[in-house]
Amino acid sequence: MNDLPSADANIQTTMLEVISECITGGVLVYDKNDLILFGSQQLLSLLPITPAAIARGTRLRDFMGAVYDGGGRFLCEGPNQRRVLGREDWIAEQIASFWKERVDTVERRGTDRWLSFSKRRLASGFGMCLVKDISEHKKREEQWRFDMERVQVTEEVLDNLPFPVSVRDSKLAYVAVNKMAARFHDLPVEAFLGRTGADVHPPEVEKRLDPINREVLETGEPKQLPELVTRPNGSQMAIIAHKYRIGKPGRYYLVTAMEDITDLVDASEDGNTVTSRVRLQALTLTNLMGRHNHAAGTSTDAEPLPSLVDKRILVVSADLRRSTEALDVVAAMGAESVSVRSLAELQLFLKFAQEAGLAIDLLVIDAAMDSLCFEFARQSGIKAIEIEAFELKQDFAYRLARCLSGSSVEPEQVVQDDWQITVVGSDKPQLDILVAEDNEVNQIVFSQILDGLGYSHVIAADGEEAVRVWTERSPRLILMDVTLPKLNGYEASLKIRSLETPDNSIPIIGVLPLAFDRDRDQCIASGMNDVILKPISPEALENLFKTHLDVSPRQKQA
Repeated sequence: MNDLPSADANIQTTMLEVISECITGGVLVYDKNDLILFGSQQLLSLLPITPAAIARGTRLRDFMGAVYDGGGRFLCEGPNQRRVLGREDWIAEQIASFWKERVDTVERRGTDRWLSFSKRRLASGFGMCLVKDISEHKKREEQWRFDMERVQVTEEVLDNLPFPVSVRDSKLAYVAVNKMAARFHDLPVEAFLGRTGADVHPPEVEKRLDPINREVLETGEPKQLPELVTRPNGSQMAIIAHKYRIGKPGRYYLVTAMEDITDLVDASEDGNTVTSRVRLQALTLTNLMGRHNHAAGTSTDAEPLPSLVDKRILVVSADLRRSTEALDVVAAMGAESVSVRSLAELQLFLKFAQEAGLAIDLLVIDAAMDSLCFEFARQSGIKAIEIEAFELKQDFAYRLARCLSGSSVEPEQVVQDDWQITVVGSDKPQLDILVAEDNEVNQIVFSQILDGLGYSHVIAADGEEAVRVWTERSPRLILMDVTLPKLNGYEASLKIRSLETPDNSIPIIGVLPLAFDRDRDQCIASGMNDVILKPISPEALENLFKTHLDVSPRQKQA
């Protein structure tokens, strides 16, 4: 290195360029007077400089000035970001780092590019700086960190669910259980992982459940199993086990979620059977109504419901479980019922019914359906109710009877507990949050968090639906995923801003997968008020709502 200034320049340059290519990085060599002896061509693609900036004999100060002027002022990675410096102060600070014996830093340029700098100063005074682009490595590192955070949030959500949930792989071995599932079976979590149902359930139970589990894995058709079970401590409880398949071909998983309905049903038990099937048809309306009246503070004797024997009810829901539960309740009340799963099926069914002279008395429409279903109901002149969720609860039967108790029933809105029915044509209840999110897992996470915080909400699976729901429901705030189908989040936000009035502006919060500055800027440019990063946490949402909503749902109730 000491002979470098007097060596053949061409040979030196060729050798150093070869080294630069081999290490896929830029090489800068300088002497004890801070004069550049060699700068590889790779530096030109890594830094915003011209060939003159790395020419032999150029001062390091002039080289760093060219970097600064080209917009390449570095931002250090880590918790201590560089303070804002003027040009001369920044150059002086950089030159000082070149004189240190050993310096290794990672610097960020822009929002998605990272460079590593390895600087060495030899005892002879000569120095070398190696510059490498490590953007792909940093992106993988960030993605890994994001995935780990998402897994941790998912595990936290599962562990805080108030009902047992378990996940099994394609070989039906347990890969995850939440705390409630472990408590339900009175076993530690470690007793499940890597084991099959035969290691957990009695042989007669596993013999019955195993073919059902395999059928769900093979066909993808969800199953709902009413069960009367005896727990290890001897207590009995009635549950509905919801089984469904998730994942992709070759990597399917079986999810089982158990819903406790002990307080909602009456079932005879001879005490001799450890586990027996509970038929929903055996749950009498008298028992359901008796519980409802007792809860309301009235007599425990059941009040007879108006007969629905001559009524025809059409259920509109794309969710098989929800429509099945609704049809079970309607059938128990003696009414004729059938279900359709889309707007097209609804239109076709009503057309055929009209041609056949069949009158439909009531449409029961899942709130998650396309809003055009409700518009079509209005145009058809058929009374319709919108419900937020089909669940096996006594209130649904009671309120369904109220809606059909007579032809002169006025449009009304009934709200009790967490069950909500709204007659189409009346004013809908105030909606707190509209969530525009197309990913099914994220939809579940949002719903669980918002339910826990006490906010009413509706999920829109694409940008067009988000605009429609905003138009019809006037939510207090919108959580807008930016990667939506049909209209992306930016386009949907611009559409809403173009339609709203200045005195009726709604807070729109962009939901971003990564913290890239360009995405934040695009959110603000499209009319959004703020951004929040995935994975979502209850604390982050609650802080966001405190900033952008004047009143919380609990304050409204108070």
